[in-house]
Amino acid sequence: MVNNRLVIRHRAKALDILRSSSKPVPIKTLAGELGITRVALWKLIRKLEELGYPIQANREGYHLPKEQDPDLLYPWELEPYGSRIEWFFNTSSTMEEAKKLFRSNTPSLQKNGMYGPDSKPFYTIAETQTVGRGRYQRTWESPLGGIYLTLSLHRTVPLTIVGRYPLLAGAVLVETLQALFPGLSRVPSFHAPNAKGISLKWPNDILVGKRKLGGILLDIEVEGDMVTDIHLGIGLNVRNRARDPNAVSLIELFGHSVPPRREILLQYLTRLERALSEPYLKTAIPLWKRFTSTLGKPVRIRFPEGRRAGLAGYTGIAVDLGPGGELVVQTADGSLRVVSHGDCY
Repeated sequence: MVNNRLVIRHRAKALDILRSSSKPVPIKTLAGELGITRVALWKLIRKLEELGYPIQANREGYHLPKEQDPDLLYPWELEPYGSRIEWFFNTSSTMEEAKKLFRSNTPSLQKNGMYGPDSKPFYTIAETQTVGRGRYQRTWESPLGGIYLTLSLHRTVPLTIVGRYPLLAGAVLVETLQALFPGLSRVPSFHAPNAKGISLKWPNDILVGKRKLGGILLDIEVEGDMVTDIHLGIGLNVRNRARDPNAVSLIELFGHSVPPRREILLQYLTRLERALSEPYLKTAIPLWKRFTSTLGKPVRIRFPEGRRAGLAGYTGIAVDLGPGGELVVQTADGSLRVVSHGDCY
């Protein structure tokens, strides 16, 4: 995919200019704004048409009809992060693509600041996935219209605190969605029984009511007791209509008032990169607690393959999180159990 910064900037700016006008933009004006020749502009427009943008040309100039504007997550739609994005229309899994790319340690990653003391996140984005991954190799349904990405970060942190990373990613996503959709800040009550309250369920679910809107998946590379590479798989149901009755999407909740996916993702990445600037994520757990629907509630813990591994599940009250994001459960006899993995019901 394109990773040339100038090409990404030109495409991003051309689209911004076309979208900001309800009328055709004169060729001379558009070329002047971009600082390119008319011939170069013609080539740029032709390429954008090939990529799915139905740009109309007439005597007055170029026009992109708002109702036909495709909702695609190309790198130039997500500036200033475009040079750190690998985009696929369709792939098996953004997580697998991201890990493959990081293992190769390509020169483009080094050039764009993904390695070094001030490493920046790299994003692998797909419009659809054929084998989207959830926890424990479960399948994440990934039709057109959702947001599916993996954030990859080359960062050395203690293994004991890496569980803060998915908690932070989930909490920041909830913050972003509440800012975009104020109705998600409300919880059901006698006066507002149909309010669409959003919450976080340990360890990685984003819920509206009891239905799943999104989720976070953590994958890591480890050397000794230190993590060297962090991969966060992030899935959000936006314009796709979930087939699972226990799932929900934003378009089901808010109809056609849902903004383009690029606007949602841009706001999220801006907040998330700011939150990730401190490597030990000391604010992650307090932030996650603000949105939890798990703490203070009865829970049932089950371990996949638990019977084979000799791990018995148990029930209790979720009372706190440990320093690494572990769930602390008080059982019926008053003892505290610290859960670092498993399913929580």
